[in-house]
Amino acid sequence: MKKFLHYIYNFFYVSVYWNPLLAVFITWHEIKRGSRYGINTIKPGPLKGLTIADGDISKSSPYEAVNYYILENLLENFRRLFPKEKNLTDVGCGKGRVMVAAAYYGFTKITGVDFAKELCEEAEKNMQLTKKKFTAIDYKVIYDNALNYPLTAADTVFFLFNPFNKEMLEKFTKKVVQSINQFPRTVYFLYASPKYLDVLQKSGFNEVYHIKKMKILEGVIAVNPISTS
Repeated sequence: MKKFLHYIYNFFYVSVYWNPLLAVFITWHEIKRGSRYGINTIKPGPLKGLTIADGDISKSSPYEAVNYYILENLLENFRRLFPKEKNLTDVGCGKGRVMVAAAYYGFTKITGVDFAKELCEEAEKNMQLTKKKFTAIDYKVIYDNALNYPLTAADTVFFLFNPFNKEMLEKFTKKVVQSINQFPRTVYFLYASPKYLDVLQKSGFNEVYHIKKMKILEGVIAVNPISTS
């Protein structure tokens, strides 16, 4: 019953901010695909009132789960293009929807970072359930500002769903580029509804896949040039 009410809430949320036809499309995929994962991450909500770690909510987006249509499209096409990659870091992981789906798409080392304690707690619960099915996965949920996350050579795939504003994305992307210079490697971004795609482009990341139906149903896979050298 609770999940059904969340479907209704999200339907009206999308209808108000976008349009009713899109709300029908997204809700259909929530129902169709959500049952596969056995989690409830659909209901959007503000950050105000949550316990925030070293961050400014005015520069961050409210909690919204990336819709399953674009999430699975990006993961499927990434797997097609780059079948060997096993590590994924979800920047602004929220309740862990991307982390859970990543396990179903062959990622075995999965990290989520979010500065809202309550969202991290939900992500942890959802990943505990997922690990019962995929016992080989190594995951961690980190409660902290993404700019504090210590990048290593193991961080090769980043998922973004507009977790923060352009200024913050520029800072995070700069940090990623510095990490690439320190630990030369191919790095990929899976960027859903890419509001600030120009930030990645200016940092030298090139599109290798792009789906676009409308802004909320748009996604990009981008990679740094080292992959073609």
